[in-house]
Amino acid sequence: MTANTTDSRIYARLLGYVKPYWRIFAAGIVAMILLGVTEAGIPALLKPVLDGTFVEQDPVYLAWAPLFIVALFLVRGLASFASHTAFSAISTRLVYDLRVDMFERLLSLPTAFYDRFAHATLNSKLVYDVTQVTHTGTQVLTVLVKDSVTVVALIGYIFWLDWQLSLMILVLGPSVAAVAYFMGKRIRYLSRELQVTFGHLMHVLEESTRGQKVVKIYGGQEYERGRFRRIAKLVRHLQFKAQVASGLGVPLVELIGALVIAVVIYIGTSRAVEDQLTVGGFVAFFTALGLLFSPIKRLTKINDPLQRGLAAAESIFQLVDELPEVDHGSHRADRSDGRLVFDGVRLRYPEAEHDALGPIDLVIEPQTTVALVGTSGSGKTTLANLVPRLYDTTAGSITLDGVDLRDWQLGNLRRQVAMVSQDVLLFNDTVANNIAYGSNASPEAIRLAADAAGARDFIDALPQGFDTPIGEDGVRLSGGQRQRLAIARAFVADTPILIFDEATSALDSESERKVQAGLETLRSGRTTLVIAHRLSTIKNADSILVFEHGRIIEHGRHAELLAAGGRYAELHRAQHQPAAES
Repeated sequence: MTANTTDSRIYARLLGYVKPYWRIFAAGIVAMILLGVTEAGIPALLKPVLDGTFVEQDPVYLAWAPLFIVALFLVRGLASFASHTAFSAISTRLVYDLRVDMFERLLSLPTAFYDRFAHATLNSKLVYDVTQVTHTGTQVLTVLVKDSVTVVALIGYIFWLDWQLSLMILVLGPSVAAVAYFMGKRIRYLSRELQVTFGHLMHVLEESTRGQKVVKIYGGQEYERGRFRRIAKLVRHLQFKAQVASGLGVPLVELIGALVIAVVIYIGTSRAVEDQLTVGGFVAFFTALGLLFSPIKRLTKINDPLQRGLAAAESIFQLVDELPEVDHGSHRADRSDGRLVFDGVRLRYPEAEHDALGPIDLVIEPQTTVALVGTSGSGKTTLANLVPRLYDTTAGSITLDGVDLRDWQLGNLRRQVAMVSQDVLLFNDTVANNIAYGSNASPEAIRLAADAAGARDFIDALPQGFDTPIGEDGVRLSGGQRQRLAIARAFVADTPILIFDEATSALDSESERKVQAGLETLRSGRTTLVIAHRLSTIKNADSILVFEHGRIIEHGRHAELLAAGGRYAELHRAQHQPAAES
């Protein structure tokens, strides 16, 4: 696909966003055309005013000339205000529409997409690229419409005054076009590189600020400083190159224009001396010529914002065109029984050489508690992520109540599952809203969930209780408190399937005792998958699965696996050996 074809598609898609506001758009275009046409009215008034007043000394011109000038600039003022208001209205609406579409797409994208992109890069697209498109779009449209009409109107007037003298102006056209073409190619390339590099800069900034505690404790300031400076320097170099490319076109056009004006002045004065051109006509001609250069310069420079806008739009549409999660299923249930069957399940991440999981053949009966055990990276969390279809299997199938997960309506499937992971995510909101996230839980249900999770004691001690804001990612809470809120959220969800991934790893002994008591109550009547490195928390599980290198190498109950003396027994001894020695 050629660059021109790609550009045409981008223009067409952007116009699709403008279409709902076509009346405002049309009004703005008409106002800009009027503004451009009236630009030629300024020199057009000069000829009769100068010839009629100073040469012919006609009293009619003396009386009406000031009124015509006031009327002309009144029309121009109204047209300018109307066009500015119209395109400001469209610009703000386009920002809203583009950001909403991008955010909607972000919400629908699969988890694998977020494994490929840094959050800061996505934030840069949503904030920087959208603003770039709308700002440059308004700027480009204003210049293209108003200044193009102005140039046509002024050239038309100049030809009407003296077509022979005006032929010299035609030298400008091909020269300006050549400059614009070569400068545009360079600017487009630099704009693309700049946007990618700016996304990297945002990524480094976000990592450094979010991880500021780790940076301080481990003395990473120099490393982060070097990382930021390297990318910031690259951004500076690219910006400088883009500015140089942008600035080179203007002096070239001005030089060509100066040569043309010099020739025109020489010929024009000769024609005036020979009475082939009146004084008013001569002044009007050069006034029009002078007015012609500003819009021509702006048209020459328009390639800079145009190429930046196209590069930003390309970045936006790359995100919007990402394929959403596959959701072709139609099966729904108010509440499933919770029977899960894994049949020859394998999972390989994109571009990986080996399977991360599999083959897995497993049956999890309803209302049972199954513990997943193994070292980090053994496949425990990967298997758990397959249940709510955060990832899709590469091979094999998983069924819930006899129905393939891919045949379930995705939203309905996920309403059957609650998950508490070791990386607890809390929102910058109140305690109550974090517990009730995704549901319409009553205050009473929220309080009961907090009680069950062992969180009521610290919540009541907060300044505003359940209405206390907890800061970004729950920064005002301890690790154990954050995890108990996440567990309370799972209580509120009241799903038939529960997944606890390292659910009590951040709790002290007293908090863990409270949570375990709550979990015992919550597990009743539900299918529960528990992932824990602390084997003391899973002694009462109905079944324990031991993972290694993505496969299940042992399974059974706690006592059976200890008696077998295999991998589970090794893990158990490793955890209890320090206690025994002390």
